[in-house]
This record gives sequence, structure tokens and C-alpha cells, in this order.
Amino acid sequence: MAVDGTFLKAQFVQILLLAVGIDANSNIRSLAWGIVESENEFWWRYFLQHLKQAIPESECMTLISDRNKGLLAADAVMGNGLRRHFVVFT
Repeated sequence: MAVDGTFLKAQFVQILLLAVGIDANSNIRSLAWGIVESENEFWWRYFLQHLKQAIPESECMTLISDRNKGLLAADAVMGNGLRRHFVVFT
């Protein structure tokens, strides 16, 4: 499962948080999305808590992220069994 946030630049400037995964047919599928005020630990924690409730099996997944804007601190919500891989983009 990969998680990241991106800017929305319309009438209201907000952040789109996404969680995507790959299904059994090797297709990319959106698992969850949320529009929040800012990308910080509070909103990532909120997003991941709801993701974990909606997809309990997510504790057994590998989390791929760029550790940006509070995500590193908030990913503890997903549980200790979660394998984490961090990607650094330059």
C-alpha cells in the first residue's frame, strides 16, 4: 500500500490524502482518499485510523511513503507488524 498527499488548487486550496494498492491482477486500485485542510500528523493520524477500520488487513501490508509532513509520526496507528519502506524523492 502506498500513501501520499498532494495539493488541490481549485477554489479551496486543500490537500488530497491517498492510499493505493495493487490487486491480484496487478492493477492499481484506490483504497481510500480524503480531503483535509493541511498535511500534518493530526490529519495523517485521522486518515490512517479510518483506513485501518475500513481495511483491517492493512496491518499486514507493506506501507510505502515518503515520510513527509507528519506521516512518519502518524503511521504508528497502523500497528507494529506493518513493514515500512520509505522512498526519498530528490
